[in-house]
Amino acid sequence: MSDVNVDAMSVERPAGAAAPALPASVAAALWRKDAAAWTSDPGVAAKIQNRLGWLALPESMAAAAPKLQHLAADCRKAGLRRAVLLGMGGSSLAPEVFSKVFGPPPAGAMELAVLDTTDPVAIGRLAAKLDFSQTLFIVSSKSGGTIEPNCLFAYFWDRCAAALKTQDAKALGAHFLAVTDPGTALEKLAHEHAFRAVFLNPGDIGGRYSALSYFGLVPAALVGVDVARLLQRAQAMAQACRVEFPTAQNPGLQLGAEIGAGAKSGRDKLTLVAGTELEPLGAWLEQLIAESTGKQSKGIVPVAGETAAGAEVYGKDRIFARLELAGAATAPGLDAAWARAQVAAGAPVVTLHLTDRYDLGQELFRWEFATAVAGAVLGINPFDEPNVQESKDNTNRVLQQWADGGARPAVPAARDAALAAYPAAPGEKLASVQAGLAALLAAVRPGDYFAIMAYMEREPAIEQGLEALRQALRARLRVATTLGFGPRFLHSTGQLHKGGANTGVFLQLTRTLPASQDVAIPGRQFTFGTLFAAQAAGDLEALAAHHRRALRLDVGADPAAGLEQLRTLLTRIPAGAEAHGA
Repeated sequence: MSDVNVDAMSVERPAGAAAPALPASVAAALWRKDAAAWTSDPGVAAKIQNRLGWLALPESMAAAAPKLQHLAADCRKAGLRRAVLLGMGGSSLAPEVFSKVFGPPPAGAMELAVLDTTDPVAIGRLAAKLDFSQTLFIVSSKSGGTIEPNCLFAYFWDRCAAALKTQDAKALGAHFLAVTDPGTALEKLAHEHAFRAVFLNPGDIGGRYSALSYFGLVPAALVGVDVARLLQRAQAMAQACRVEFPTAQNPGLQLGAEIGAGAKSGRDKLTLVAGTELEPLGAWLEQLIAESTGKQSKGIVPVAGETAAGAEVYGKDRIFARLELAGAATAPGLDAAWARAQVAAGAPVVTLHLTDRYDLGQELFRWEFATAVAGAVLGINPFDEPNVQESKDNTNRVLQQWADGGARPAVPAARDAALAAYPAAPGEKLASVQAGLAALLAAVRPGDYFAIMAYMEREPAIEQGLEALRQALRARLRVATTLGFGPRFLHSTGQLHKGGANTGVFLQLTRTLPASQDVAIPGRQFTFGTLFAAQAAGDLEALAAHHRRALRLDVGADPAAGLEQLRTLLTRIPAGAEAHGA
C-alpha cells in the first residue's frame, strides 16, 4: 500500500480560530459498535448497531473482487456492451460516481447509464437509444420494494421482451441482474425471472453508506474499475480511522470534528469545491451528509456544484471542502489564492488531495466515518432518515386518490404562456408568476439556503438553464444555493429539507408534459407521467406540512425556454428585503 496517502488533508483557519476538539471516544465507539455516542435510547441503539456493517466493507468485500471480475468477463463474453442501472438514492449515486470519475470505460468494459428518475421523457429517450440485445439491466434496491426501480423494471422487462421477440424468462433474465438485501421481494422476483445474477448485500448497511458494498462495486466492476485496488485504498483509510491517540492522526475523526463543529458554530453550509474530474462526487456527498445530519431541526447543508466565486458572494455560514486531484487542471476554487481569500474572510477551508482516481476508495470511507462523527458532535442519529418516508406516503396517497376517481395529480394543462405559479399547498393558481417569485425572494433571510428542485429531465440544455438561474439567485440573495432533480433528491437532500433547520427556501420547478411523451407502466394503473407528478405534489405537500417557505413554478412544455424566461423575469423583480452578504 505504498501508493496510499491517507494523510493528504490540510485545514486552513482564520487567524485566532482554534482547531475543534477531536472526540476520540466517538471513533472508539464506532469500532466497538457502541451506539452511546448517538443515543441513550436502547431501541434506537439497537437500530444503530444494525447499520454499522459499512465499517467492515473495505476488508470483507476484498474477497468478492474475483467474483466481480468474473461477472464482468462473463458479460463481455455474452456480448453485453451497455449496462443500465435502475435504482434510487444510495443504490444509484455511488455507481454514477464510479462511472463518471473513472471516465470512458476501457476496451471490453461496459458503458453505464444510471436511471434514477420517473420522468417519462428521460425514460423514453433512453429506451429509444438502447440495443436491447447488448444491454444488461441492474435492478438495485436495498428494500426491494422501492416504487421507482420496481416500475422501471416492469417497463424495461416488457420492452426487452418486445425487442428480443421472446417471452422466455431464461432468455430475458440473462439481460438482468439484481442487487438487494437478503429476503426481499426483489430477490424473489430475480429468481422467478431467471436473472443472470443476484447479489445479496449485507443487511446491516444503510443505503447511503453502501458505496463500497455490492451496490457500488457491481456497477464499478462492469465499467472496468479495478475493484481490488479501490478497496485497497479504502482499507488503508479504515485502518487509519482506527487510531485513537494521537487523535490528529485519525483522518476521519479530524474531518468529522471539523464539519460538525463548524455547523454548531453557525457554519453549516458545507460547500464542496472540485474540478471536473471529481465534481461527480458531490451528489454522493450530498446524500451522505444531508440525509445523515438533517433531522431534529439540525443539520449540515452540503452545497455541491455551486460555481466558485469571490469571498464577497458568500455569507458567514460557509465552511469549504476542496477536492484536488493530482495532475488535473486547476479549476475555479482550487487555487491557493482563492483559498486564502476565503480564510481571510473568516471561513475555514479543508483541502483533500487525491493522488489518482483510485483514492476515491479512501475518500468514500473517510467521508462515511466523518459523517458518523459529525452526527455525534451535533447530537443526532446519523443512521436513520425519519422524514424520507413522508414524501413516499404522500405520493402513494395522491396516486390512490387518483385511482379512486379523484383528480389526476396536479400537472398544469398545456397552455400558451410558458410560466405558471402555484402556492406550496395544493390550491388555486397564484395571481402571477412575478408576484409569487417576488414573495419567495423576500422571504429569504440571512443564513438561509435557496433550494431549486427540478422535476424535469437531466439533459444539457436544461442543466445549463438551471445553473444560470442558480448563479443569478446566489448573486442576488448572497445565500447558499442547492440544485436537485426530482425524484432522486427525495432519497437524498429531501430528508434535510423536511427534518433539518427551517432555513431552506424552496423553488419547485415542473414542466408541462405533452400526452405524447408519457410512458405506460406495465401492470400499473398509472403512467410514469402520473407517478412523476404525484411525487412532485407529494414533496410539496410535505414541505408545506413542515411550514417551509416554498413555491412551485411550471416552466411549460419547453423547459429550456421556460427557464430562460424565468431568469429574465428575475431581473425585473425589484430588490426587496433579501439577505445580502449575511
